[in-house]
Amino acid sequence: MSAAITTFVVDDEPLARRRVLRLLRSDPEINVVGTFGSTAEAAAHARERTPQLLLLDIRMPQLDGVELVRSLADRGVKPYVIFVTAYGDRSMDAFAVGAIDYLLKPFDDERFARALARAKSLIGAGALNATAVAAAPRYAPAGGGTRLLLTERGKVVVLAMRDIEFVQAAARHVKVYAAGRCYSFRQSLGQIEQRLDPGCFVQVHRSTIVNVEHIAEMHPLFHGDYELILRRGTRLTLSRRYRERLAPFLLDS
Repeated sequence: MSAAITTFVVDDEPLARRRVLRLLRSDPEINVVGTFGSTAEAAAHARERTPQLLLLDIRMPQLDGVELVRSLADRGVKPYVIFVTAYGDRSMDAFAVGAIDYLLKPFDDERFARALARAKSLIGAGALNATAVAAAPRYAPAGGGTRLLLTERGKVVVLAMRDIEFVQAAARHVKVYAAGRCYSFRQSLGQIEQRLDPGCFVQVHRSTIVNVEHIAEMHPLFHGDYELILRRGTRLTLSRRYRERLAPFLLDS
């Protein structure tokens, strides 16, 4: 990395700011150019100092962290963002605005180091925007398969991965919904999951795997769950236990 990464730290709690600064201080690849107790202060200095990395609390007075990221983007400032917060219920909002990590307080030094290493890797590799992050090789399908072959009533059914909308467990079978049709196979959900493209498919409930390319809308429900509406109108539940699995797929493109 040719130059230190210009970094903002934004948190309305002085103790939290000091801890993050302590963790950053010994890293020669990080240059903290702004430390702020409010999002308004950070916004006022962002155009002048142009941070590449933003470590940010999510719930603060006036403008919250998510709103700050959106405001900066509207002004052409698009840093990589790591949210550092005590609130676990905003992770979906965070990843929807392109966050690369979501650190939930209290966290240990090792967890912080992993988040920072990821940020440095992305910046150092020249990943200039969230589109590049979303296309990163970590989501490439194992083996590069584009079709799923399954046996149904003595015949082989060939399904294109892109056509599969979702898969649901049903007793001793799984139902695969593809291109408006439903296919039933005597396999477990886990067996099917191993053969699906991990770049598109993610488990959103203990009984459901969805192709993220078919998600059209998301609506919050009670207790941290979400309702997913697919492009054909099918409604599925995203359980709060599985939110973190879906979150990386929601980076802005």
